[in-house]
Amino acid sequence: MLNRLAGRYPIGAYYFTENLWNPEGVRQLAEMGVDFLVAVQPDKKLLALCERYKIGVIASGTFPMWWGGDGENAGGYAAAFPLETLDAARKSYPDSPALWGDYPVDEPNAKDFAHVGRVAAHYKEVYPSKIPFINLYPNYASVPKNTAAETVSQLGNPTYYEHIEQYLREIDLPYLCFDFYPYTGSPFDGYLENLDIAASACRRSGRELWVIVQTGAWKAEELLSEYQLRWQTTLCLAYGATSIMHASYCKGWWDASTSCVDEEGRKNPTYEYAKKINRELHAVGGDFLKYESTGVCVRGDLSHAHERIRPQLIAQNVQKDRGTPEIFCRIESDKAILAGCFQAKTGEGRALMAVNTHDPFDPAASASVTLFPDADCLLVHRGERCEGLSVPESGGVTLTFDSGEGVFIELIR
Repeated sequence: MLNRLAGRYPIGAYYFTENLWNPEGVRQLAEMGVDFLVAVQPDKKLLALCERYKIGVIASGTFPMWWGGDGENAGGYAAAFPLETLDAARKSYPDSPALWGDYPVDEPNAKDFAHVGRVAAHYKEVYPSKIPFINLYPNYASVPKNTAAETVSQLGNPTYYEHIEQYLREIDLPYLCFDFYPYTGSPFDGYLENLDIAASACRRSGRELWVIVQTGAWKAEELLSEYQLRWQTTLCLAYGATSIMHASYCKGWWDASTSCVDEEGRKNPTYEYAKKINRELHAVGGDFLKYESTGVCVRGDLSHAHERIRPQLIAQNVQKDRGTPEIFCRIESDKAILAGCFQAKTGEGRALMAVNTHDPFDPAASASVTLFPDADCLLVHRGERCEGLSVPESGGVTLTFDSGEGVFIELIR
């Protein structure tokens, strides 16, 4: 649904405050490599500026937004949002090519999935060229417990797997989107599981995977480093994500010094981190989007991986539908490597997205990775460059990965 960029990897960003609705503010946004905004008002002035700088908008103000919250309102969406609300807005709906779609629902409870599905279906009838954007909770949202006093929950399902399965059954959209903020404490420990459940669901259902990544922090002293933001984005690609969204460009819910820009629009360090990573995503994106995910696997030495990532890597490797790169490329490493396996959408091409995930808390945790591919040469996409490497007779091609770095590798026969 975000393929209107003609082969360019679509990168979004949450929140863009009104004081930045001017040529310089939008120019700076575009300079960071943002292709579309999420959760902003469909104001005519903003839409005109976004059209000028070729930035799309997924608006949160066209209709009343429904948020699942803590689950207290679960099951109330149908009464709060009759389908006629979509029809009533047609006369005043903004006429702008920059308006890509609308954001009617965020993090719904499963008790509202059926009506969310009806809203999405009717939206597509009323606004056929637009995107109905629905974002789901991550797996650290609360689930129902056993007692009557504990039945209120954010998910509305006993497990996250069941939450996603119900979404697939009841909401007919060509994508699955969720947000996850791993560097906020305990959520970190379920990151790979969440990516795996969502990616597996997308492979089985033929949907695209969209992920909203953490681009901010609760406290100034918790400011993310560049390698930590890159670790998130490259892992998302390894699991097959076809769009990544930064949360957030402006403050949003984070400390104002940790988002991409502060409350006055001044660049924080995160801006430059995101700008560099966005350039890398755009550099590889056109080639990456020619492939589809077949699964992920873990290789290398896990024994000394960080104690908070090691159990996740071990659990990932026992999944039934994990990737099996050995049929086209054996991988060895002195560190823990997660590799996404890909096949070409047309033809018989194969590719890997290998990520150094040995220690997501140590910027110096580099890894030596040796590939033994069933190929004559490799196209190695790293950073903003693509390099062709011949495979020697020994079969071994060794690369060094920085901490959090991911490298997309196409096998050429």
